[in-house]
Amino acid sequence: MEQKKVPTVRRPGDLYLQFTRTSTKELERRLLHGATREEKIFYRKLLNLKLQLEQEKVIGELLL
Repeated sequence: MEQKKVPTVRRPGDLYLQFTRTSTKELERRLLHGATREEKIFYRKLLNLKLQLEQEKVIGELLL
């Protein structure tokens, strides 16, 4: 399986675009392969946020 290259953040808006373009599967993969505890915590939080945003789309109610 080929890894996607994640672009470097160049402008503040780039971070949001990078997050929205990253799949749930990719975040899960990064969580499982995190090198440090802090990195795993970071990806767990991003994954939780991604799942919460998807949940909002499904139920049609703002949770945040």
